Amino acid sequence: GQNAKIELNGAEFESASNSFTVNGLTITAKQVSDITGYTDGTNELGDAIKIPTYAQTSINTEQDISGVYDMIKKFFTEYNSLVNEMDSLYNSSSAKNYEPLIADEKETMTDSEIEDWEKKIKESLLRKDSTLGGVVNTLKQSMLSSINVNGSNYTLSSFGIETLGYFSSADNERGAYHIDGDSSDASSSGNADKLKSLISSDPKLVTDFFSKLSENLYTKLNAQMKSTEYRSVYSVYDDKKMKADYASYSKKITSAEAKLKAMEDHYYSQFSAMEVALSKLTSSQSAISSLLGN
Repeated sequence: GQNAKIELNGAEFESASNSFTVNGLTITAKQVSDITGYTDGTNELGDAIKIPTYAQTSINTEQDISGVYDMIKKFFTEYNSLVNEMDSLYNSSSAKNYEPLIADEKETMTDSEIEDWEKKIKESLLRKDSTLGGVVNTLKQSMLSSINVNGSNYTLSSFGIETLGYFSSADNERGAYHIDGDSSDASSSGNADKLKSLISSDPKLVTDFFSKLSENLYTKLNAQMKSTEYRSVYSVYDDKKMKADYASYSKKITSAEAKLKAMEDHYYSQFSAMEVALSKLTSSQSAISSLLGN
């Protein structure tokens, strides 16, 4: 077999398969074009040959509105899932009266009761956590920012993408975005579909806006997770400090356990000596009692 070849706008392309991707356009060559004539030429050895000319094929392209729309919708579906989960964790109910269970306590409870108890504790671990709150705030502020495209400022609302009102949103879903005209979203399906209209009428504006929005979001999150004295790059929490604190606490625990063992040995030695002394005293009392009795 031979590599497939096509000529597009005067430029020749070659592929090991019949599929070509040129500037984002995928072309599949299915058959050889009809020969319309021949021109004189030479081969690699310099021999005169006839070079065939082929019939031209016209390709008409148009903006894939559905593809662009689906890509944007997928982005917001994933974003909403993430921000809703973060809000749920940050605003979780307090587990103030729920302490980790010990073995004796577990013996008096059913498996489902133990599971519910431990689930309550886990769900509250990130309640009002400052680091999580900072990440969530960065996400939301980035999405609310105004983007300049060709001298004009745009926000997500310019494309019919907004959050619901405070009282219209469910708990922990106030940071989620809804696309006007989205048939799968009962909250916004009845609104005019501004996003699809703009994709159709001005696709470059839509592309430029969301490219800059994504870049802005990435930049701010990257700054949020940059390396510091206590934190490795891309690590949200102070992992270096936590590791150092863990090592310090482990050392203190080991030292405390050693002191406890020394105190135990000291008191065991004292009580052992006391028991021996009491035993001798008891024996002496018995002997004295016997003598007095006699």
